[in-house]
This record gives sequence, structure tokens and C-alpha cells, in this order.
Amino acid sequence: MYGADEPWLWRGQANYRFSIMPAVHSRVRVRSRLDDDIVKSITKTLILSARRASLDMHEGTTLPELALLALLQHHGAATPLLDVSLDPVVGLYMSVVSPSTKDDDEDGALFAIRKPTTTIAPFDSRRFATVYDSLPRDRVIFYSAPDISERLRIQRGHFLIGKVSKDDVRVTIPLTVDDAKTLKGTWLWHRLDRRGKKGAPPSATTDVGVFRIPAQFKDRIRSWLEEGTGLTREFVYPTSWHQLHLDRFAASHGRKAPL
Repeated sequence: MYGADEPWLWRGQANYRFSIMPAVHSRVRVRSRLDDDIVKSITKTLILSARRASLDMHEGTTLPELALLALLQHHGAATPLLDVSLDPVVGLYMSVVSPSTKDDDEDGALFAIRKPTTTIAPFDSRRFATVYDSLPRDRVIFYSAPDISERLRIQRGHFLIGKVSKDDVRVTIPLTVDDAKTLKGTWLWHRLDRRGKKGAPPSATTDVGVFRIPAQFKDRIRSWLEEGTGLTREFVYPTSWHQLHLDRFAASHGRKAPL
């Protein structure tokens, strides 16, 4: 968890069928060939559009490009940032709630993702293209966004960023996922099975461990979390009452928006 020698990040998805994929990747992949050049091009256009709409100001400060992308990402725009949390409870809650009620009948997934050792500072002032070009080909980088919106603060907004990877159809950035054919073949099962027993726990062999959340348990898990933590849909997805145009802008640049 938090103080472990091998810390983990958490990501909840209300539909297990979806890949681990930044939103801009899914926006591109259904319409064009996914590669690094098109990711950079679309992201550049998004940043320029947001600046023209004056969405890059926070308390009198002009946001650098990465912080602006984090803000847009948390309001529904398609960016190269992949949402993760330091809090497994938030990740679990996100696996049982969704802005779309269609996901309620699907199994969810909670991903434990090994935290990268390389990080980017919250107010890194470099242009996105410069950051992207500096990324290693074989691993992701961790970015902690500044608390510039309610959603970023509530969801403890942190992100992974990586170049396009085509090594595994289940993930489009350089993360490795267990390919065991059975549950008992996964390293995560062996680690959980060793709880309370002497000796070191089995080592993780991939970057990602997966907990599948059966659809029939979603309501009970959601109720249990809401009663015990105070989390609600409205709390996790607050409306920007002071900046309604931010939500509308993000929606018009979301996963399903035309390129």
C-alpha cells in the first residue's frame, strides 16, 4: 500500500472489457492508425483549443501544458494521461460506478499497477511534446497533478504517461499484464494465498495485477463503500458549477469526438 517497499497504484474500470488505454488512444484507434505522432498532434490541438477557450487559468496562474491536460482529463476530455489513484478504496469505488449506467450490468475491474520510479513534478513547465519525446520506450512515467479542480482533489488525481505500445492487446502503453491461463496461475493469486504465512510473499512478475469485480456484487460493494467512506457518484464526479463550459468543452473533445 502506501509505505511498502514496492508501492502500487490503483485504477478502477466499471467495464472489464475495456483495455488499459488512455482516452486519446481509444479516440484515435477507432478512426485512424494509433502511433506516437498522431497522439502528439491531437494533444497539441487540444491544448491550443483549451487555451483559446481560456480554460488554462487557475487563480490567476496560466497552467503549464501537463497540468492543463490533467484538468481536461478529469472532466472527460481525451488526453494521453491514464488516471490512477494512490488510494485502493477510490480505485475500487471507480470499478463499481460509471457515468454510463450501461456499465452497471458488466463486470468491473480493479487494477493494481506497479508505481514507476520516475516522476514528473506537478507544475513541470515543459511543453507536452518535449515531455513525450523524452519518455522511455519500454516503461511509463508517474505524474502527480496539482489540486486545481475539485475532481483532481477528491479523486487524488495522479496519472501515468507512456508512449504507444503494441506488445499486448490489453494495454496500449508499456505495461506488462499477467498472461496466465487460470486464476491460480497468476502471481496475484499466489501472493494473496500466502497471506498470514511465514516467509516473503511471492514476487510480482508483471506491472499489473487484476481483480475482477462481478456485476452481481457491484450494488453491495457500492453501498458498503458509500456507507463506510462517504463516497458517492456526485462526490466523485462533481459538476463544475463555477465553470460549466469546462465540462462542455471536455465532452466535445472526449473519446467519441471526431478527429
